[in-house]
Amino acid sequence: MTQQNEQQRTRMLSLLRDGERRMLTQLSGLLRSCADEINAELDKEELLETLEQPITVEYLSGVVQHHLFERLHKGDMAAAQRMLSQYQQDIEAMLSKEQALEEQEAPLVNAPA
Repeated sequence: MTQQNEQQRTRMLSLLRDGERRMLTQLSGLLRSCADEINAELDKEELLETLEQPITVEYLSGVVQHHLFERLHKGDMAAAQRMLSQYQQDIEAMLSKEQALEEQEAPLVNAPA
């Protein structure tokens, strides 16, 4: 790969990361403002006290995640199960890798000086 191509690729990745950061910041703000708006509407309708707790950003994040997951598997429960199994395998592999790295580093930390 030429140096110019590598510079373009690096710049593209940098712009992508910056765009992702901006999007996540905007999404975080949108979730906060939506939670506030929903709670204000519930309070206005005197329904807020019927909830165990006000609507939170975490709750709305869960709603977004659920919606995105549904869009991925498009109602196919077998596909959803495969995705969940793959996610679980990926997480287990990541945890095993982290544990192996920690075990490799442990003798270095505990070694006598």
